[in-house]
Amino acid sequence: MSTSSNNSNELREQGNQAFKQGQFQQAIDRYTDALDILNKLQINEEIKNDITKCYSNRSQCYINLEQYDDAIEDATRALEYTPADQKSLYRRANAFERSGRLKEAISDAQRLISITAKGSGTDEQTYALLRKLRESAQSKVSQQTQVNNQVQQMFETILSKPDQLETALNNLLVVSREVAGAEAVVAYDTDLRHLTDIIQRNDRISVLGTLRILSALAKNSYKRAETIYNKVGLKLVARCLAMDDTEIPTNAAILIHNMLMSICDLENRRKVRKPMNVPYNFDQPVIEIINEIFRMLLDLIDNKACSGVGRDCCLDLIVKFVDRANGCNWTSKFIISGLPKVLRVAATVPELPETEKKHYPLTAHTKMHISMALSIVYHDLVSDKEREDFNNECMEFVKALRERDDMQSRVRTISVLSTLLQGPFDTGNAILGSQNLVDLMITMAGSGDPLQERIAVEAIVLSASKKDKAAGILSLGSEILKNLYQSANEQIKVIALVGLSKIASSKGTDSAANLVTEGSCQTLALACCKFLTTSPNFDIRRWAADGLAYLTLDADVKEDLVDNTAALKALFGLCQCDDAHVLYSITTIFVNLTNTYDIRKKDKQMEELATYAKQHIPKEHEKDAAEFFEERRRKLVDAGIIPVLVQLCKHKSENCREQVARVFLGLCENEKYRGPIVAAGGAKALLPLALDGTQVGKTKAAQALAKIAITTNPENAFPGQRMLELVRPILKLLKLENTSLETFEALMALTNLAGIGESVRKRIIKEQGFPDIEQYMYEDHKMLRRAATECMCNLVSQEEVVKMFTTENDRIKLMVLLCGEEDEPLVKAALGTLAILSSLQVDLDDFKDVELAEEDRKKLNEYIEDNRMICEKIINVQSFTEVFKHLCASTNFEVQFRALYILRNLVKANKELASRIVATELMDVLFAIKETKDEHLTNEKNRKVVSDILQLCLKYGLIQPNENLTILEEDETDA
Repeated sequence: MSTSSNNSNELREQGNQAFKQGQFQQAIDRYTDALDILNKLQINEEIKNDITKCYSNRSQCYINLEQYDDAIEDATRALEYTPADQKSLYRRANAFERSGRLKEAISDAQRLISITAKGSGTDEQTYALLRKLRESAQSKVSQQTQVNNQVQQMFETILSKPDQLETALNNLLVVSREVAGAEAVVAYDTDLRHLTDIIQRNDRISVLGTLRILSALAKNSYKRAETIYNKVGLKLVARCLAMDDTEIPTNAAILIHNMLMSICDLENRRKVRKPMNVPYNFDQPVIEIINEIFRMLLDLIDNKACSGVGRDCCLDLIVKFVDRANGCNWTSKFIISGLPKVLRVAATVPELPETEKKHYPLTAHTKMHISMALSIVYHDLVSDKEREDFNNECMEFVKALRERDDMQSRVRTISVLSTLLQGPFDTGNAILGSQNLVDLMITMAGSGDPLQERIAVEAIVLSASKKDKAAGILSLGSEILKNLYQSANEQIKVIALVGLSKIASSKGTDSAANLVTEGSCQTLALACCKFLTTSPNFDIRRWAADGLAYLTLDADVKEDLVDNTAALKALFGLCQCDDAHVLYSITTIFVNLTNTYDIRKKDKQMEELATYAKQHIPKEHEKDAAEFFEERRRKLVDAGIIPVLVQLCKHKSENCREQVARVFLGLCENEKYRGPIVAAGGAKALLPLALDGTQVGKTKAAQALAKIAITTNPENAFPGQRMLELVRPILKLLKLENTSLETFEALMALTNLAGIGESVRKRIIKEQGFPDIEQYMYEDHKMLRRAATECMCNLVSQEEVVKMFTTENDRIKLMVLLCGEEDEPLVKAALGTLAILSSLQVDLDDFKDVELAEEDRKKLNEYIEDNRMICEKIINVQSFTEVFKHLCASTNFEVQFRALYILRNLVKANKELASRIVATELMDVLFAIKETKDEHLTNEKNRKVVSDILQLCLKYGLIQPNENLTILEEDETDA
């Protein structure tokens, strides 16, 4: 270990020396080598310090190379190991400032001030950065003064004019969303005294408005978030979270969310790749704040005075921040201090009569929030010991509930079990077996008590959620479910129906599996449709949709459902609700009907092995063939699914949005649906889906957008700014992990977009699209290479791209070599690229007698020099003559024209290049084209280009104006 540490120190020192000599790339390589060694060593304080230095130094190298994103990432990595490292914080702020991200730069600078104020001093670099930021702020001094005056007037109105209170609070909120406005609010309201007083008022408008303002202040600012924590305090925020109101707890939760994001710097930390089981490294003051916030949330969850909405908000915050992978690393503490409190809420059944204790107020979604929180915690556990502790804690809680064997204890026990089965299923399943709860469920299901029957049937249905567990429930619970389906209670009946649906659909799309009697799925689906279309009760219709989500895996059910207009309209109507669980069930139905779920590719070798071993081989239903699902898609479009999908895009649930993206992609596979999708606002709706959500959802949405951009005029489908917003999601499809089809369609879409105008081409370059497009020009895949070259052809008219071809690289050589390929469309694209590159961007004759300003003259000379360099690069390629000789003799007149056009550009560039062409065999081909009368060999348009070339050579004096147009001897010698 000591030897390795010494080696890393030597490499770091080599990097330091290279940095001092201005060899930044070499320094980066040495720091990277040192990090490769250090990351393999056991972490201690010395190793942490060395890793911090390497990342921090490499960050400065990236800044010097103007690679600011890499610099930000490395500085953030350094801060992971040493959160209070001043150099790393300074360098990240510097990189933020240089990349135009002033908000983040100011936030880091404020944090730097906070850190250095506690230390011994601040170095000169820090002072320089702060001066730079101050200068930037001073340039907007008049604007800031105006904002300060506005803030003062708004506070005066809030404090003295009750009739204008709401308007003034809303105006202050708008101002607080900007950095300058937020700073003005904090500067005017010293220690946030006014806002603290206002939030303690008893009127709803004051509390709600203040919470929104504080949330805006806390966003993207460590200093302001810390001020809110210290001056306003968590006690007042907890009071707001506990209120029985639909909006106040939600806005209080947003405030806590923004405080944690800013104080923990999670937005930047999450951009840095790290192992999932390695937590973020927070300094001690931040850890103390995290602990206080989580304790507050858990106290509220276990407080019966807290409203149901407030409890849901607290659980949602735990879901977002409890894990070690992307949150605050509170999982282990949660098992000890939080799990019993959450399970007590899970055991609450409001229908039970209150005894000596009052019930926890719950909403319809509280149990689902608990399940999500427990699932996040369980899946964040990295060791068997942690999972064992989690399971034991849950097991002990259930045992304690079962000690009193009365009706209330039984109901609460099964309620906890249901919550666990919806969350950490393995834990719930383990308790189900070890505590003999199956018999208890059977007893309760046959008790004749509606409450016990409902709780039991819900648990049975949930225990069948995992397909691999459904077979066990089939033998234990199917008869119970059949009996309960005969119940006079409609709610019990429909839940039993869902359980039977889960069992019937456990075969998935495998038509060869015979778990239930043939036709059973269709019978159950018919029953679900009846509940869906006739029941006025929302919960009944919700359960019916849940059953159809399982049953529509069966192809026969799919065919029946798309023909059931009333059921489709009922599903479309349910989409108006905001319940994520309902919407997920409905979007799952749409995915099943359109066959847009993931299909595992068949492995012939594995099938042969399975046949030999006499194992079951899944078989696709004949009605899941393309002709059937294409017809189902047509019927859904005719029924009006496109506007419904557009509406569903607005929902916050990432899983629902992913399902919607899948369906949109499936519909976009048929070109005739793309126009109606654009007309209904689908293109606009898909953009947010492609930018935010699950990785699969973003990819599917981006591919759907690419398909639309390929066949529809982008100016019509994505008008104005929307076309520029389209570039980023399309470029993400060019990553190597995407499929060839996704990449190909992205390149095709970018080709169309690049042909629209300069603003789009600039956006492609700004989003770092050039290297992503260029890499596919080296691909072995014929279609990808062609599509990338066609895209490049449309990009090269952009000035910045031209510069990329003039530097020391082999890009021009690649283009010439591509011109020699056999793929004709590829050759045309490569020729088109060279034709644009070799064309002088301006006509010199237009400036012959014009007096130009110095700047304009400099620009013109730059154009001429770039053109000369590109033309020289083309002619310097070793195979140039051979490739272009064949191209000029091509019988495809378009290919011939492009080749001749390039030759004319080369000859036109200057006499030296013209003389080099004259000295090659290309002149024989040109003379032949000029003289031939055979219309199968050339056309008049191409002869005209040849005449232009020969006239230029004549003008240079490289050939004689006789009938044979022979080359002058002295020029031939010179050449």
